[in-house]
Order: sequence, then structure tokens, then C-alpha cells
Amino acid sequence: MSVLRRRGTSLASLVIAALVAVPAVSYAQGGMGPGGPPGGPPPQGRPKQAPSDQPQTHAASGADESQQLQTQEPSLPQDPLAVPPTVAKQLGSSADPEATPALEPSERRFYGLWYSEKSPKYEFRTLFPLWAEWKKPKEQDRASLFGLFYYNRRSPKADADVLFPLFWRLRDGETRTTVVGPYVHQESEATAKKPASHMNLLPPLFFEGKTGTKSYLHIPPLLTFTQHTDHDGLDIVGPMFCKWKGGPACDTRTADDIDLGVAPLYFYGRNETTEYEVIPPLLHYYRYNEIGESWLNVWGPYIRRHDNEGDSRHVVPFYWHTWGKNKEHLTVFPLFHYGYEGNASRLVTPLFWWERGEKGEKTFATWGYAHYQGRTELEMITPLYWHYRDPDIGLDRKLFFPFFYKGESPRGKELAIFPFYGRFQRYGLSDETWITPLFRYRADTTGWAANFFPIFHMGRTNQSSHLVLAPFVWDFASPTSRATVVLPGFFRFADQDGVSQLALNTFYREKKLARGSEWEFHFFPFFSYGQSPTGHWWNVLYGLAGYTRDGTMSKMRLAYIPITLSK
Repeated sequence: MSVLRRRGTSLASLVIAALVAVPAVSYAQGGMGPGGPPGGPPPQGRPKQAPSDQPQTHAASGADESQQLQTQEPSLPQDPLAVPPTVAKQLGSSADPEATPALEPSERRFYGLWYSEKSPKYEFRTLFPLWAEWKKPKEQDRASLFGLFYYNRRSPKADADVLFPLFWRLRDGETRTTVVGPYVHQESEATAKKPASHMNLLPPLFFEGKTGTKSYLHIPPLLTFTQHTDHDGLDIVGPMFCKWKGGPACDTRTADDIDLGVAPLYFYGRNETTEYEVIPPLLHYYRYNEIGESWLNVWGPYIRRHDNEGDSRHVVPFYWHTWGKNKEHLTVFPLFHYGYEGNASRLVTPLFWWERGEKGEKTFATWGYAHYQGRTELEMITPLYWHYRDPDIGLDRKLFFPFFYKGESPRGKELAIFPFYGRFQRYGLSDETWITPLFRYRADTTGWAANFFPIFHMGRTNQSSHLVLAPFVWDFASPTSRATVVLPGFFRFADQDGVSQLALNTFYREKKLARGSEWEFHFFPFFSYGQSPTGHWWNVLYGLAGYTRDGTMSKMRLAYIPITLSK
């Protein structure tokens, strides 16, 4: 019967509960089913309580001395896991038989399709499957089911009228909901914790609702979506839209921040410092910024602009005009450009370029000739001849592209006659000379180098030197090593650890050891000889005959067979 005691019981659960009620209650209370003796075993009595004048016992020892001053160290009770009776009643522990109340007596009647049950807490009656009713008289809670299609409930906190599946009327506290087919209406009265609200739905055609100051309206077939509060909102109706803050409605006079338009024809927006307007079909754009009082207005090819630094007016791409304090620039493309800013000015035409700088420097350029005069000087005659001078550092450079180049300064001089001769000098640092692209000679503070590309290379850098006569001679020397290769029959590698040398069919190697040095000599394939700090050895024809002594050990070879003479 616990299923029937839940509020808001569905139709299916109510019917199932009615069918299960008879055997469930009968077995629980010891009944024999239909016609069995009513009632069940008498409830068990609670254990007798001790007289009030006797001391009350506790699970933990020493509880009766809680009012006395403690003079000893505290100790654990005999049963630390025991729960005091007062706490056990609050917890409702299933381990305590007193926590489970005894079953209350009930009255049951069963006549064919009629079944009823009554107890002090609830009543249940049914004429299956036409009618069923469940009541809790003390709570004034009643629920009825008629013919498996109509469900009715009345109680102080919840009501329900359901004609499945067409009509639903529900009340849950202060909230009322009505459903008629696909239409849904819900409303709630205001409470101390939440404001009044309502909602109307007709999916997927219509959605409307309001909670306090917040409201919304959605009509998807009409592309209408709105959402409002007292201080902001959003409206979308087809291509029209409006989003704002600072007012209850889409009104440019009351909103602090607003964006509206009809896409894609018109867009407008404004906030506390800026404002804009866009009309794409008219190629119009307008922007205003209160900071700096700057604005920009565009109508097709006409552009008008203003800020603290100046104004401008353009008709793209032919007419450009900007002006401001002590400056102005005017361009009529492609006829001329004229402008000035402070002491600087400029005039440009298809025939020439003339400009005067802020410090008096002058520039003039026309077809085939250009001249610049300021702190430095540059003169160009046709694109091939250039002459550059810097009097402050004594620099003078001439270029006749691509054959002749000459440069002179206090640091050095350069001369190039392409492709035959070139010399580049840095006084006291380096001197490099090229004769055709094949021969090069360079000398600097670290050494010198001579090259005849690609076969001959010779030079010295500090204490290292090199000599290459490709591909036959290779010689590289440094203070600690030297490598020499003369193809095809000679190589020699020497460093601080030793020497290895091959000359035709002779080979010599010397290696330094901690107690001296060892060396060996080979005359391929006839004879080889070697010495070490502890002995010497020799071989004829790789061991046809030979002898080895190493300290007290001696060994000889005869017909390639080693024979030990002493150990």
C-alpha cells in the first residue's frame, strides 16, 4: 500500500496498486485472502519503562556523574559503539524494535469486483475496473480513478483532473497547470521567495511566458523571438532585430546600449560613447566616437572623416583631400599631388617629383635623372649611374651598373671592374684582390690566403697553414698536428701522440707511451721490424721466419709456427 500513499499517483500505478492490495495486505497481516479473518495479530507492546524514581541507565558508564567535577583522566566507555536511546529515537535505527511502529488495525471487504480497505489513516475502495478511490481523511487528501481514463484528486496542497490523454488540470502548491491537447498553460502565484509567473505553450508553434519582470515570446513559424526584462531585451521578427540594455523596450530614446536593423538592408547601434549606421545597398557606413569627437561617413565612393588631428574628404579613387592644423594634402589622380606639413612640402606630377624636407633637404626626380641634397647627397643619371656622398664621414661612392663600382672613405677604398678585377681594402685590417672570378688573394691581421679556383688553395691563419693542389696534394698543419696526402702513394699523419706514414710499399708508425715510445717499420711484403720499451720483434714474409721478445718472454716463428723459447 506504500505505492498508493504517494502524492500525484499516475493512472497505471493506481490500478496496479488496487490489484496488488488484497494479497499484499492479507499476507502482511496474517489474513487468508478473500473471506479470511479480518485484522492481523495484535501489535506488540513496548517494553515497560523503569519507574521514574529509579536512576536511568546509559550505554556509557559514568553518565550519572556528569554534574561532578572531573578529577581523573577520561576513559573510553565499555561499549563505544552503543547509541543512547534518545539519539536512537531521532535516528530511527532499524536495529531498535521500538523504532518500527506496530501495524495499525484495518478493515477489508472483498465482493467479486468490489474491494475496500479502511484504517484510521487511509481508506481505499475500488469497483474494478470502473472506479477506484483512495483517501486520507486526516490530511483531506482524496484521489479517484474512473474507467481508467479520468483521474481526480483533491487535497490542500495538490489537485488533479486528468482525462487521459486530452485534458490535464494540475495544482501543486501555488502552481497550476492546464493541458488541453498540445496546448499547455501554467501559472504560479507570488511567494516570499519567487515572483508570480505564467507560461503558455503550443509546440512547435507558440511559446510565451513571464516570471516577475522577465518575459519571452517565441513564434517559430513567424521567425519571432523576444525576451524582455525591465532593463534589457532582444526582439527578432523575421529579418528585423533589436537588442538593447537600459530600458524596458526597444527605444533609442531610453536605451543606453542598443543594436537594431533589418538584415541585410539596415544596421544601427549606439552606446554611451559610440554610434554606428550601416546601409549595405547604398554602400553607406557611419561611425561616431565621443572620445576624441571623431566620426567617419561613407556614401559609396564619397568618404568624409574628422578627428582631433584633422579632416579629410575623398572621392575614391580620383580625389583625395586631407587638412588640419598647419598641414594639407591634395591629390587628383593621376594628374598631381601637392601637400605641406610644417616646413615640409611635396609636389608630384607624372613628369617629376619635387620635395623639400623639414630640415631643408631637397629631392628632385624625373625620367632619367634624380638628385637629393641634404646631410648626404645622391645623384642618379638614368637607372645605371649612381653617385652617393656623405661629407660628414668622407664617403664617396660611384656605381655604373653592373660594370663599375668605386668607393673611398677614411676607413678604406673599394674598386670593382666586373668581371675582371676587384680590390677591397680596409686600412690596417684587410686587403683582398680578385682577378677574374678564379683568382683571389687576401691578407689580414691573422694571415693570408691565395686561391685559384677550383684546384689551388694555399694560405696561413695565425699558426696554421694549408696547401691544396686538387686532387693530388693535401697538406694541413697546425702547432699540434699535421696531415699530408700526396696521391697516389704517400700519406703522413702526425700529432702529439705519434706518427703514421705510408710511402709506396713502406709503412712507419710511432706511438708515445708512458714508459717511452714504440715504433714499427714494414717493407711490404718482405720484412717488418719493431721496438717497444720492453722488447723488439721482426718478421720475414709475415712470419715465415721471425722473432719476438717482450721482457723475459721470447718466441720465434718458423714456417709460420710460433715456438716459445722462454716465458
